[in-house]
Formats: sequence, C-alpha cells, structure tokens
Amino acid sequence: MNNLPWRLVLIGNPAPNHVSYFEQIKREAGPNVTILGPVEHDHLPRYYKMAKVHALISWMETTGLSSLEAGAMGCNLVITDKGDTRDYFGDYAFYCEPDSTDSIRNAIVRAYESPPSLKLRGHILRNYT
Repeated sequence: MNNLPWRLVLIGNPAPNHVSYFEQIKREAGPNVTILGPVEHDHLPRYYKMAKVHALISWMETTGLSSLEAGAMGCNLVITDKGDTRDYFGDYAFYCEPDSTDSIRNAIVRAYESPPSLKLRGHILRNYT
C-alpha cells in the first residue's frame, strides 16, 4: 500500500510466531497506514462500512469470517485461493498470491478501481448468513 492513494487500516494482533514481521511492517509502513490492533468484534461493522476493500491475504484460509462479514457489508474482497476461499467466493473476489507483493498490489488496485460488488454481497447473504 506504500505510495498508493488509499488508506490501509490493519486490525488485529500479530500471530505469536510473527512478531518480528509485525515490527518490520511498523517500521516500513508509509503515512497512509494505520495500525489499530485488536478491535471488539461488535465494532467491526463500522470499519467495514467505511472500507471499500477488505484484504485477507494468507497462505491458508478456511474462508475468513472477516471476509464474509466485509463482503456482506459491501466491501470488495482481496484474498488468496490458498485453502477453500474459491469454494465460497467464486469469481466475486480479487485473488492474489500471498508471496508476491506485485500480485497483492495489483489485486488491491483492481479492487479499489472496481465498483462495489452487489453480486458478492447477494451471494453471501443468500448462502452464508
């Protein structure tokens, strides 16, 4: 997200085995990055409502409850197809490779430049509530 025009808000704790990676993120983050840390689950909808894009980029994801919630709130999703995400989100999400910053960046740009996916929202509300 460095040098992109959009704000990145990071929510949650770093994984216990990745604290040094989290420290590196804090050192390298540009002025458009805000690190909030953990947020009460009941407060997440207000962040989803303010966001256009939700990114959950990981090596293995079982769906990502946060992705389902964000998609239901109208966010475009940037995710990887590692795990079973394609089974849930089909062609409604923007996919990237978790080990490629270029792939991640390209997916985020495409998601920001695309209108919100009403089809994604409808798909989630019909199938996963």
